[in-house]
This record gives sequence, structure tokens and C-alpha cells, in this order.
Amino acid sequence: MMDKIISLPYKGLLLLIALCTLSACQRTYEPLPRDERQINPEAGGRLQMNQHEIQVRANDYIRQLSFDLARQELELLSDRAVRDSLRGVLDKAEKFADTYLIYLYDSKHQKKYLNGKNRIDYFLEHGYLSSYEDDPTLVLNTLNGNNDSQAEGLGYVPDDMSELYNLSAYPRTTTLEISAAQLERLDLRGLRELRVLRIKGAKDGLIVDASDCARLKEIEVTGTPNLTIRQHPDARFKLIVKEGYFSSLASLGVDQATSLYLENVRLRDVDLLGKVSPRIATLSITVESGDSYGSDGLRYHPLPFDNEFITRLNSQLPQLQRLQVIFAERKDFDRSAFDKLQLPALKELTLGIRPKKGAVARSSWGRNVRFTLAGCPALQKVELLHLYAPEIDLSPLNSSTTPQLQQVLFSGATKTLTAPSLSHTFAFDVEVEEVGQINVPPSAKKKGNLTLRDYNSRGEDGHTIGNSPLVHTSLDREYLRSQFASVYGLAVSLPPSKYVPHTDEREIWFAFNILDFSGDQWRGFKGLVYFQGLGGTSSRTIPIDYLDFGHLTKANINASSITVNPGCIVKNVPEGLRIYYASIGQQE
Repeated sequence: MMDKIISLPYKGLLLLIALCTLSACQRTYEPLPRDERQINPEAGGRLQMNQHEIQVRANDYIRQLSFDLARQELELLSDRAVRDSLRGVLDKAEKFADTYLIYLYDSKHQKKYLNGKNRIDYFLEHGYLSSYEDDPTLVLNTLNGNNDSQAEGLGYVPDDMSELYNLSAYPRTTTLEISAAQLERLDLRGLRELRVLRIKGAKDGLIVDASDCARLKEIEVTGTPNLTIRQHPDARFKLIVKEGYFSSLASLGVDQATSLYLENVRLRDVDLLGKVSPRIATLSITVESGDSYGSDGLRYHPLPFDNEFITRLNSQLPQLQRLQVIFAERKDFDRSAFDKLQLPALKELTLGIRPKKGAVARSSWGRNVRFTLAGCPALQKVELLHLYAPEIDLSPLNSSTTPQLQQVLFSGATKTLTAPSLSHTFAFDVEVEEVGQINVPPSAKKKGNLTLRDYNSRGEDGHTIGNSPLVHTSLDREYLRSQFASVYGLAVSLPPSKYVPHTDEREIWFAFNILDFSGDQWRGFKGLVYFQGLGGTSSRTIPIDYLDFGHLTKANINASSITVNPGCIVKNVPEGLRIYYASIGQQE
């Protein structure tokens, strides 16, 4: 009896040991870490997966170009036939990817495929690529953060990319934008259809082989110090260079450029004009302030625009049609002798100071400016940007020396602005923070069409945002109307109840919060009336508290809606015009 009692616990112990052993031997599956968002592990740390689930995951990894993860999944398949079949697909897909997809290596020599998921899906379904059409725009940029997701045509490259292969597998590419990261070479051979090339953020000394790209029309490089581009001898292109330093721009093939734009560029060899083609049509440069040192420890110099440069410009670029020179500092602008420009083919000239945020204090205004451009008889457009001076005199621009001049633009601020002395019709655009008076030479009376804009609201390019009119100025509106063929953008100093419109007035601006058009002087008015505070048409909102449209019709209002103050009294609203109240959005 005692033996039976002892044997029962012993047998139970043996059974427990056997169960634990079987449990330890049972195969379990733990998902591997993955980079792709399309495959998300289920909740929980360890997952038991059936053979079908493993097969699906392996297929998904193959299509997501995660071949290492797919290979590990195959090791979990117990069905040899299925495993061998999937291994064949995997080998075929990996061989295809190495031949027909772009791939890179980072600083740890880790391999990553780019821009190929749609391609491999098509190949695995059809077995060929001959009828597949890629997006002609290829974008390979770095991405801030850890998001590695990709859209077709948009591949994200790591900041430490050191090698890049197979761009030639996309021969139909017409636009390539790439962050070069740590590349030392960029091979563009095979991209014979490439029209636009944009490179940014390159390592000092990157070499680009574009010797097959005969159809290049535009090259833009940003932050690419000492870049070298090997060009096809027949390529002719617009070249834009921003924020870089170079031993010489000859390394970019600048002699083949039809247009050249240089912004914040410094050089060891500042003999720019000796490198460009004499047939170049457009030259745009910024004159920076002071030298800077490159990562190579060498000193690089800004481009000059002194008398020597102007003399060489006149002699070496006789076919130049467009010239833009923007100075970082006013002192360099004042030193330049623009009256010495002798460019017989020049049609467009832009000169100015690099715009700064905010208004410029009068204490920072420069000396008076007087422009004489007698050596440029073909001029059609002149822009003088971000200039601040007590007097700006443009009267030397006359029909004898510039008979084709059609448009003059001035931006900045001045006490006295004198218009060009052109005796033919021209557009005079004035964008100012303030202006005391505008004088018109006798020869230009009723020849100019004056457009005024508020320069206090402007973008980074130095031009005004929208068409905000000038308000509360000391300008004599009646004098301007008597001197110009038309005046656009100057708010009148009287409210509409006291203002008598002229029969030939096409546009009138008002900047009052009480607007009453019920007077007989507005009966039959044919022009347009502008209010500060029009929804969608004004960059500045001036509250309206009382608005009687009186004799105005919908045809007199330059917008489909007007926003007024809460509680504003509105009368005689023209049919089809919507009224909104600012705080509650109530529509009447």
C-alpha cells in the first residue's frame, strides 16, 4: 500500500518533466525588426505563425526590397517545395534589383535600394520591364528624422550616403534632384534625356560625370563647394550656383552656359569673365561682403563689381541681354560706376541692395542716387531694388539714350523721387515704404503710367506681396493725376462722402472705416472702387464700421465679398455681393 502511495507522485513528476521538455522544444517565431511600415508585427512579444503566414510575410519582404528579412523568413518554412519556389523568386528579384534599381551604400557599407517598389511589383507580375513607364522626375533627397518611407519617384537617401549606383537604369529621366551627401562621384552616364539637374548639399570636391547629358537645359547647384561637372561638349544650359566656394567656375563648364546666376558664391580665381562664353545672354551675380574660408582652409573671395570688372564686362560680353547685380552692402553699391556700362544689346537691367527684413531707419539711408545709362540703348526694362536715399533721380533716363525703355521699377524709400524723362509711353512702378514727393520732368508729362504699392509688406525677393496701395502719404494726388497718364494704387485722402470722382478715373482706393457712397457724385460712376479690408484682395485689413453702397453697383466693386466689423451698419448692398462680419463669419 505504501508503494502505491509513493508511486503516484513519482509518475506525476515524470509527466510534468516530459511536458516541460516538449514545451522547450516547440519552435516559436519572433518578428525581426523591420524598416518598412507596410508590415506591422502583431501585439505581443513572440508569435506562433503557421506556414501560410510565413509565406505571405516572405512575399511582402521581397516586394519591399527587404531581401535579408525575406531570406530569414524562408528558413522557417517546413514545406521544402514551397521554400525552394520562394527562394527562386527571391534570387530572381534580388538579381533584378541589382541590375535595374538604384541602390546606395552608407558609411557602414549597408546597402539600400531606392525608388523601385513599383518596378519590382511590375517585374514579378509580368516578368519584363519593356512596357513599364517611370516618372520622368527623379528626386533623391535626404530626409530629416527616421522616416524611411518612400513614394515612387521620391527616394530618401541617408546623410552618410557614400556610394550610389544604377542611375543609368532610369534612362527616360528628364529631371534629377539629388542631395549628394558624402558622395565623391556621381555617375550620370546613360541619362541621355536629362534636361534639368539639381544637386545640393555635396561634399567638398564632388565629381559629376554628365558627359552623356547633351540635352541639359538647366543645372542648379546649392551648397556644393569645389564641384566639378564633366559636360557633354554640345550641352547648353542655364547655370544656377548658390552658396558655395570654388577654385574656379571653369570646373562647372561655365563656358557652355547660356545664362549664369551666381548667389552668395566665392572664388579663388575671381576672373569670371574670362571663363564664360561671349555669347552668354543672362548674367546675375551677388556682390558679397568680405572673404571666407573653405573647409580646405583656403581663402575664397567674393565677386567684384568695380571699374575693372565693368570694363571687361563691356568688352567681353557684347551680346549680354539681361544683367542683374545685387549687393550685400550699400557701400559696395555706392562705389560702382553704373554710368560706365556700355552694353549695346542689353534689354533688362536690375541693380539693388539685398533686401532686409523690416523697415530701414532713415539713419541707415545712403547717399543720393542719380542714374545715367547712356551706354545701353536697347534697354527695355530697368529695376532699382531696395534703395534708400533722400533723393532718387531717374531723369537721366530719356528717350534719346534709351528709346526702347518701356518699364522702370523702383523699390525702397525716398523723400524725393524724380521720374524718368521719357517722352514715349512707359510704365513706372514704385514700391515704397515712404515717399515725400514724386516729380515729373516736362518731357514725361502724361507719358508714364504710375503704379504705387506699399513696400512695408514684401517677400524675401524684395518685391511687395499683393497690391497693397499707399495710404496716408503726403503725395499730391491731383498733381500726380495731372502729370501721369494714369495713377494706380494711391488711396485718396478724403472719405467717399466728400470726394468727387473724376469722369476719367478708372480705380479709386479708400482707407476709411466709414464709407458712404449715397451722394449724387457717385451716380453713374463707371470705375472700380477698392476698400482696404476686401476678403482675398488686400494684405492689410482696416475695419469698416459703416458702409452705404449708395449708387454703386456690383460692377464698381473689385471683389465678390467684403469683410466688415461686427455690428457694422451696411446699406444698399448690390445684388450678388456678399457681406461677412469679421468675428462670427455671418453672411448677409
